[in-house]
Amino acid sequence: MRKSIFLFVCAALYLALAAQSKAEVDGLVKIGGHLEGPVLSDSVWGHAVVNGVKTRGSYSAGSYFGSHTFIMYVSKDINDTMSVNISPDFSNAGAGATPSLGKKLGEGLKDISAAPTVRFYEATFNMGLPDYGVQMRAGFMSLPFIQDYGKELFWHEEQNGGKFTLGNSWYDTGLEIYKPFEAAGVSLPLSLYIVNGNSSLNRDNNNGKSVMIHVEPEFAGVKTFASFGAGKWGDKLALSTGTVNGVVENQFKKGFFRWSYGAAYAYKRFKARGEVAGGKWQDNLFSGAAEESDKRTFGYYGKVFYSVVPEKLTAMVHYNLYKADAAAVSPANHIITETYKTTTLGLQYELAPAATFVVQYDIGKWKNDDVAGQEDSIKFNRALASVKVTF
Repeated sequence: MRKSIFLFVCAALYLALAAQSKAEVDGLVKIGGHLEGPVLSDSVWGHAVVNGVKTRGSYSAGSYFGSHTFIMYVSKDINDTMSVNISPDFSNAGAGATPSLGKKLGEGLKDISAAPTVRFYEATFNMGLPDYGVQMRAGFMSLPFIQDYGKELFWHEEQNGGKFTLGNSWYDTGLEIYKPFEAAGVSLPLSLYIVNGNSSLNRDNNNGKSVMIHVEPEFAGVKTFASFGAGKWGDKLALSTGTVNGVVENQFKKGFFRWSYGAAYAYKRFKARGEVAGGKWQDNLFSGAAEESDKRTFGYYGKVFYSVVPEKLTAMVHYNLYKADAAAVSPANHIITETYKTTTLGLQYELAPAATFVVQYDIGKWKNDDVAGQEDSIKFNRALASVKVTF
């Protein structure tokens, strides 16, 4: 706890000094941030089946800050067409009362008093080419593979993104080229990403590049968005020593692809948004059998919002489904697939612009399809209240 307090004191001092610097450079340095929390209350109850044994339980995580405790935004204009954006991410790894498959209720709690960590959320150099209508970014970034995560839409809608949302994040280092097009009255913003590897699997372990294309056509008041990415995930990497770390023949040739599609529409006090996405990683799961198995993911979500009090109080219904192959086991290279189905009822009350008091109630049905009689599953209810602030 003392380390967390020290972290927040340092962040506050940094903000104060940065604000002074901002005044000194006449607005060229911009400072902002996103505070995930505090979570004021977080309780869960229900039952879990672990290796075929059913147990009931309930517990509270009390008050805490989220896993991305504080994300700072620092940007500086170099000239009219160039700028730098850096976003350090201060985290204490808090998971709250989130259940976990294969564990009894309460066993998934993390020690949120552990030493905080600092990493980059994004760090990019940005350049515009106004004569060509092109904007570019280079560096470490969050790719908009899906809108809900890549465009940070869920941040002020609920405390934690759904399993589909978190499972479809994509961070990577590389280049973004953005150019808007207009055709027959249809707006077609297009982004091309050439990135260093498939960091969505938390590793960049070959010398190949991955590519993602993202488009956001809009027509008749309907916003649509789609992404397609592909590359190599294999483990063969040429090292600076001149050696190669690949141990499986041709493993560096193993490919992957990912796709997503979504749409959003608003009518009077109602808004709706949904996305569907999937992916395949060739020969990514290995059980010891003669052949490896492909890893697949698939899922979707739908959100409906109603403005109870315009610009003040909003009600939300969110259904989220996510399926992901987790492992291959013997015999017969059986694939264990985890399935997450979650319904969230939420309220968002705007304390001020971009300062939101969030209340949500989750109903979850999660399971895997492990061997007969040994299935892991969780059926739970969760009530949570928190504050989200972006400035």
